[in-house]
Amino acid sequence: MSYTPLLGGAERILIDRAGALEGPVALACPEGELAERARRAGMQVVLIRERRAELRGAFADRAGAPARLGAQSAEVGQAIARLRPACVVGWSMRGLLVSAAGAVGARSRAPLVFAHNDLAPSPWVARAVRAAASRADRVVALSRAIAEDLDPNARLGVEVIPPGIDLERFRHSHPPSGDPVVVVLGAIIGWKRPDLALEAVALAARELPGLRVRLAGAPLGEAGAELLARLRERADRPDLQGRVTFEGAVSETPALLSQATCLLHCADREPFGLALAEALACGRGVAAPAAAGPKEIVARDCGVLYEPGNASAAAAALVETVRRAPELSHPARERAARLYDNRKALRRFRAMIEEVTT
Repeated sequence: MSYTPLLGGAERILIDRAGALEGPVALACPEGELAERARRAGMQVVLIRERRAELRGAFADRAGAPARLGAQSAEVGQAIARLRPACVVGWSMRGLLVSAAGAVGARSRAPLVFAHNDLAPSPWVARAVRAAASRADRVVALSRAIAEDLDPNARLGVEVIPPGIDLERFRHSHPPSGDPVVVVLGAIIGWKRPDLALEAVALAARELPGLRVRLAGAPLGEAGAELLARLRERADRPDLQGRVTFEGAVSETPALLSQATCLLHCADREPFGLALAEALACGRGVAAPAAAGPKEIVARDCGVLYEPGNASAAAAALVETVRRAPELSHPARERAARLYDNRKALRRFRAMIEEVTT
């Protein structure tokens, strides 16, 4: 069960892992990109009504969250009662809360798995999710940062299965010669900090006069569209003019990365960072904040970590990553192959589901 109709990094992992399971798979989610991708992957789609997912906004949003969750749980409970699945997987925090309540309403005895993909936005959300997770038969997280955020005392036995990369699709290549090109890859949304990326590039260009940046990602919702407009205005100022390209949504990420010198990531609190692992697989060094998921992904021999939220530190890391790009390439690929081979990730996830359903 997923509450979102969108197709972000976590949802791409959902499609990948659900598609690797034995037997028929049904996905409960609202109509949208995720549902369309699930159908193309041969899954049965059980449509549920899209309801506002905000758990961290204004008081009015938070106050209405229980009613929204309750209504969505009832829909999911009906689907569980009808399908009688061998296992229920709550994908993400809201997916867990809805699936757990829906299973109770359906009087389901199917095992409940919590696939945890995010960091709790507030203490009250963390408490609610922790309580629901304690009732799950198995909890799996995409990074140690996510696991420790949920379960700081290690009582839930969270299993970490990192995001996997298709190493055949994301092939290794050497960074291109010529003026450096940095890629910023991710949805245009505030918490991803594309604004910080532009400031870092403007500062780094003082030492790298030919530096250019390609922002790849689509805006999410009205807030994303407004942010994109501000980013375009910033890119038109003299210190960035002619350096910034807005690529929009990109379907061929490997091709984009093959044309880049390195990847710049700026989210202050990234739960895992699929784009970072993809960049490593392509042999690209990464400059990223020294926090949460990126801190686990980026080692010294394949990138540079910097103080989160600090544009000057990000610029210095970017300059170093560009200058070290050739020497970072092979270690980056080796790290991705060792830690993020998707075949291993899928085998581990499939084995975990088989254990709880046997």
